[in-house]
Amino acid sequence: MQVSWRRNFYTLWIAQLAAIVGFQAVQPFLAYYVQQFAVHDLDEALIWAGRMGTAAGLAMALASPVWGSLADRFGRKAMVVRAMLGGGLSVAAMAQVTTLPQLLVARTVQGALAGTVAATTTLVSTTTPRRHLGYALGLMQGAVMLGGSLGPFLGGPLIERHGYRLCFVVSGVLVAAAGVAVQRWVKEDFRPQPGRPGGGRGWIRRGSMLADSLSMLRNRALLSMVISLSLIQFAFGVTMPVLPLFLQRLAATESVLSVAGRIFAAAGLVGALSSAVMGRWSDRVGARRMLTAGLVANVGFLLLQGSSTSVAMLAATVILGGVSGGAIRPVANALIACVVPEQDRGKAFGLLTSVNAFGWSLGPMAGAYLGAELGFRQVFFVTAAMFAVVAAWVNVALRRVASAATSGDRAAVPRIGERAWRGGDRRP
Repeated sequence: MQVSWRRNFYTLWIAQLAAIVGFQAVQPFLAYYVQQFAVHDLDEALIWAGRMGTAAGLAMALASPVWGSLADRFGRKAMVVRAMLGGGLSVAAMAQVTTLPQLLVARTVQGALAGTVAATTTLVSTTTPRRHLGYALGLMQGAVMLGGSLGPFLGGPLIERHGYRLCFVVSGVLVAAAGVAVQRWVKEDFRPQPGRPGGGRGWIRRGSMLADSLSMLRNRALLSMVISLSLIQFAFGVTMPVLPLFLQRLAATESVLSVAGRIFAAAGLVGALSSAVMGRWSDRVGARRMLTAGLVANVGFLLLQGSSTSVAMLAATVILGGVSGGAIRPVANALIACVVPEQDRGKAFGLLTSVNAFGWSLGPMAGAYLGAELGFRQVFFVTAAMFAVVAAWVNVALRRVASAATSGDRAAVPRIGERAWRGGDRRP
């Protein structure tokens, strides 16, 4: 049994790394790609980049609860394969578009079909022994961060030498190949849970997707985390379309791709290392304190980014910002695994992904219009203020959740959400 879960985990780790590399080889450069379609003004490019992020986020927000519910009914492995194959094909399709509306459609399809992080996290959380769960989820988050580092590092030079279209094709094939590897080598001993008694009508009948989501949100621990993480995702999304174009403006040169690739790669590498270290530290200092510290640190980095007057200064603050990112992201998945029963984790991660994607989808358009109206620098200052507010909220909202989950008080967590489930194993 031990060999089996380890083999599954490391196969998933490699597949996740490959998928994220494929996605991130093109994702950071979309703001530059839109300029290939006769868009010469940076403000116009910013608006289109914001639309791309918002369209993908909304599609993911609508699709994630469906995929999460299907994962609990038909197996988590199938959802990982779907996310990787669907995501890979949609990325490859972006190489064939000839207009910006076509690119927007392809990006929307990617948002609806992808979601490898949530799908893989769900599968890992249900196939890994509890005593190894923190290690596995932390290392899996490291794969996401490392992939986010290698992707831009490889994508920037590839685009400069061979063009955008070849990079999209290669990236799509890499993501799809990861899905094939999961299908072939990952084993899942999936046993569907017995159906819940029916009742009610339409979408809110008992046991339906909407009813399950509403039931889970009665868990105050999960609800607090959903709100907190959606606010964090929104704030992160605000700067997403602005950063590469602000870098382009500071660089004042067309050869910005390799520079951007190296900066985003270094930031991802720092984030990956920070994720592994901060995940372990959170066990000592507490999840709430770690999240709050990461958010406060991010406020400082954003203020410095907005004050940057050179590529070197902006690069340094973006790279160092990976430290705070590593302190923010790893804690959430471990907390969810503690407060949600195993048989409902697919729906829980699907719900969380949906809400986070909705928050993230609003961010790019907000950032795009703020940047176009107020200027690129002001977006960083506004976002810093957002993170300060979120830090205050997290410090209060997760006080009871984090203390229960990190102290190992198994009795406390079910009492927080005791109305969320009826029957079954309620232990965190």
